Amino acid sequence: MSFKMNSIDIFLERMANIIFIENRPFCYKDFLSFELNEKEYKYVHGTIRNNFSELKKQNKIELVYQSPEAFYTLKGIDVGKSITSNHGEDHLQYKQKNFLTFLNELPMDKPAIHDIRLKFSVRGLWNILSSSSSDLISNKDLQNNKDITLYDINLKDHTIKTTVHKTDAVSVIIACSNTPISLDTMGLAKLSSGLTRVEDRLQRFLIGHYTSLNAAGFVATTKNNNNTHAINLPSKYLVPSHMSWTVIMWHFGQDSLIGYSGEKFEIQWRDGLQVFHIYSKHIHNNRKKTLKKIIRKEIQEYPNKSLGDAFKDNLE
Repeated sequence: MSFKMNSIDIFLERMANIIFIENRPFCYKDFLSFELNEKEYKYVHGTIRNNFSELKKQNKIELVYQSPEAFYTLKGIDVGKSITSNHGEDHLQYKQKNFLTFLNELPMDKPAIHDIRLKFSVRGLWNILSSSSSDLISNKDLQNNKDITLYDINLKDHTIKTTVHKTDAVSVIIACSNTPISLDTMGLAKLSSGLTRVEDRLQRFLIGHYTSLNAAGFVATTKNNNNTHAINLPSKYLVPSHMSWTVIMWHFGQDSLIGYSGEKFEIQWRDGLQVFHIYSKHIHNNRKKTLKKIIRKEIQEYPNKSLGDAFKDNLE
């Protein structure tokens, strides 16, 4: 079995970040989907297992415990406990304390969200797409994870990525790190506008599929979820309203109102299931040109509720 060195190197850097920044062991779940150096990576379980096996052969990682997944650390590195805001502060150097004071007093913009991940289900959608040659489809991975990836919807200041899984679950990612979406009525309107396009194009595809199966070839229309659908369309062909889609995760945070010209930095710690993050960031336009450099404070949240309810919780 041969391994791509770039894949192994990516794994090692991800492992080092988890060990030295998050102060915890890692397992295969940490490599299913992650961001590293502002790039997103996804690996199937088989690739992760093979890379772990190779790194064990190279004596670069070792088992810490099994509960129930196997957790590892880098060879010879003791994994410390999770860092909390109350631990270790007395041991910080003078400059570190001053820097934390600076971060605490930094004027920040209003709260916003980015890297938003949602899911919903449409029964039978994967089977229909897997046998389709629709121009919505960017890629079919029918050998490994069976995912069907649709073409991105590029809205200039944010991009929407859609993946249909073999379970009929649909994953939607809104990538908007450079232009986070504000947690207010304007932000909701902007997010809703983009997600409506995801909802509508899937609904049009299903209507077209159902129409092709209809011997008469005629489909009357009515209103459903504020969209035009077929009046006789079976419920299994209906795409749920995007406001009902479940928010799996989003990055909730604030950007500094003033620019930052210091050295690049990144601070990350975990408190229970929550991951806190403070880092410097270059803001780019859609042509990848750097517009400014700011400091971002954020927390990785897992609302696990409908988009409507998740927004309502933050608007109240």
